[in-house]
Amino acid sequence: MEGTINEMSPNSIDLTEARENLVKIVPEAGEIIKKHFTSRDYSSKQKEGVDFTTQADEEVDAFLRRAIQSKYPHSQFLTEETAPEDYSSLRNAENLWVIDPLDGTINFFRQHPNFAISIALVDKGVTKLGVVHAPISKDTYWAQADQDSAYLNGSPIQVSSTTDLREVVVGCDWAWGLEKRLNVVRWLGNVSTHVRQIKSMGSAVADLATLARGQIDAYIHSGLKPWDVAASTLLIQKAGGKITAPDGSNWDVFNPDIFASNGVVHNKLLELLNQE
Repeated sequence: MEGTINEMSPNSIDLTEARENLVKIVPEAGEIIKKHFTSRDYSSKQKEGVDFTTQADEEVDAFLRRAIQSKYPHSQFLTEETAPEDYSSLRNAENLWVIDPLDGTINFFRQHPNFAISIALVDKGVTKLGVVHAPISKDTYWAQADQDSAYLNGSPIQVSSTTDLREVVVGCDWAWGLEKRLNVVRWLGNVSTHVRQIKSMGSAVADLATLARGQIDAYIHSGLKPWDVAASTLLIQKAGGKITAPDGSNWDVFNPDIFASNGVVHNKLLELLNQE
């Protein structure tokens, strides 16, 4: 496997070199998923609640950790498939690789193509580099903290310019923790009569990326994990969007609740979300 990152100390990761390497690696991971998606020949097992994982999740997780660790031997990882139950000690970690090997596992399992791979380099809860890859469309997104734009297949992208709430399309999704779903029900109840459409598409990673490219205007979710949001949120910020907690407070990747938008309609929607 080819790579362009030169081995450095853990505290001196060059974002451009890291991004170039990940953009080469992530399609290889996508091919692992695509092989299983096409053949439908893979194992699966139940996780907590209604969540489950598949052989594709586990193979891609292992592949990405090996690829990154080969370049950065002292890497720290927070991945969906290997995370401890309590990872709060990583909130202040520097150069933390946060990975979701297959976000949208139900879509994958049910033969719906809306799923994605997410890789982020996070420093104390703030994403420095994010790469997202959609295996079926072969779209690759990336953004890095020291550049001014987000990119899709090498071309810059922007959030939508929608200003009228009656034209707003809101994305949402449903937590694996069933009690968290009631938060989304409440928020959607507050906004549903004011916006054009509400979509639930089944992959936080992929759906937030669609916000970054202007295909939806806002996104709301409760009960997320860092690997669900670490990469795609940087795409949104670099594409001109805005991210807060649903109550309007500051947000970072360890916050389980998120409200993201094109920025233009953010305050209008926040006011609706927080109506009693």
